[in-house]
Amino acid sequence: MTKLAVTKLVVLACAMIPASGQRNSPAAGPNDILCPVAEVKTEITTQLPKPWWNTPQLGKLHSLGVQVTAGEKTLVCRYSAYGTEVGVIRKFPDGVRDCKAVDKHFECH
Repeated sequence: MTKLAVTKLVVLACAMIPASGQRNSPAAGPNDILCPVAEVKTEITTQLPKPWWNTPQLGKLHSLGVQVTAGEKTLVCRYSAYGTEVGVIRKFPDGVRDCKAVDKHFECH
């Protein structure tokens, strides 16, 4: 697995853990979905031989989008980490056919 693939996997795993508490925001309406976190901590999980190490990176949310992933519509929160874009992805909620990225959230219907 490449360094970039490992980084993306770690970001996805870390960012999805707190997702349940992020929906209740004063700016979010009943059909709005927020990204799980404003910032993610990424690190390489590959064990490195001594004396090598890596420094975890903090990536800030910089854009949102809707895309097709593996044939399904998904919401994508894009973070900047390790000098590249790292996406945190989720499927559309059940019963939702359309979502669009608006400012810092998704509007879904």
